[in-house]
Amino acid sequence: MADFEMQEYETRVGRLRQVLAANSVDLLVLNQNTDLYYYTGSVQPLYAVIPAKGKQFVLARKALQRIREEVVGFHLEEFRGTNDLAQIIQRNGLPHAKRIGFALDNTAYSTVERWQDLFPAATICDLSWQIRQLRMVKSKAEIAIFAKAGAILNKLPQIVRESFRPSMTELELSAAIEYYFRLNGHCGLTRCRREGIEMGLGVCSSGVNSLAGTKFDGICGGVGVSAAVPYGAACRAIVKNQPIILDYGFNIEGYHVDQTRMFSWGEPAEPVLKAYQAMLKVEEAVFAVLKPGCSWTAVYETALQAAAAAGYETEFMGLGPEKVRFVGHGVGLELDEPPFLAPKMNFPLETGMVVAVEPKVSLPGIGVIGIEDTVVIRENGNGIETITTCPRDFFLIN
Repeated sequence: MADFEMQEYETRVGRLRQVLAANSVDLLVLNQNTDLYYYTGSVQPLYAVIPAKGKQFVLARKALQRIREEVVGFHLEEFRGTNDLAQIIQRNGLPHAKRIGFALDNTAYSTVERWQDLFPAATICDLSWQIRQLRMVKSKAEIAIFAKAGAILNKLPQIVRESFRPSMTELELSAAIEYYFRLNGHCGLTRCRREGIEMGLGVCSSGVNSLAGTKFDGICGGVGVSAAVPYGAACRAIVKNQPIILDYGFNIEGYHVDQTRMFSWGEPAEPVLKAYQAMLKVEEAVFAVLKPGCSWTAVYETALQAAAAAGYETEFMGLGPEKVRFVGHGVGLELDEPPFLAPKMNFPLETGMVVAVEPKVSLPGIGVIGIEDTVVIRENGNGIETITTCPRDFFLIN
């Protein structure tokens, strides 16, 4: 389990209160699991309530003993219904709040209605982006958790070599990888912020399966085993000489590390290895500009220029309507956090941001080819610190 000092939680809440003050918000109500965990140390409360002034508290109907054991820095208020909530609000001196904040990107309309009924004269405002920005720069304790995941992912080629057998399916290979992950601390799910996206542990996809279109905002989602859950490995047998992409997000203690590696059973076609080497060079070009002060968009443009110079302007980050407009993203308690290395993101990189860089190309009739690594941005002159230390070679199984 993650073990953060009390001071870290106090710092997080203090920074959040500064956001409330800057946006003239009297009261913030958090209900999304990631936000609850970041500020309280537990996903068990139904709500975390942070007033601009006064004591913060959590609200719950069940799991009360577990909340008392897990939550840090918030007192617990038990409730059964709306009448109880009204009394709690009165008791905590909050009935006159005029402006109430939510993370509306992931809050149900019925939840907002419930709170609007409690504060009929209040204005509701959305602080989704500000809340996500507050998590961009990671602490030393958080970065130490990322390092654990990186060490586990380092053994991926070894696990593949030990598990692979001729004509096994994507699903069988993925199951062997996921078995190793789960026994070594993977939490068993991947948290994504975007509505409608439900992800498993990652993608093991071979050949043209990796080109399958999905609404997931990524270049490679896999086919999956059903249209009901259309992501990840399929039941298709792995074919000799075809590229296999292994794109996994490792979630340890709630924190995600994103990594992509590639291999094939037998020698792949020359265009595969050529494209892979080109994406390694694009990744290196991106690494060179990942410095405090550089804008997120400037990093993206660097990747575009490097891909075009290598002859992959059309294929870079997808083909046609499947093309995505980014080359990397922040990772943390969610797989898809800011900073986003994408157009129209004119914000500066900062020391302590943790970013997954994933240059990839879609080759028609062949598959998705590329690499992904998670790195920490360090002070100017110190470069980046690589979390995913797994060998970057395209490896072969004969």
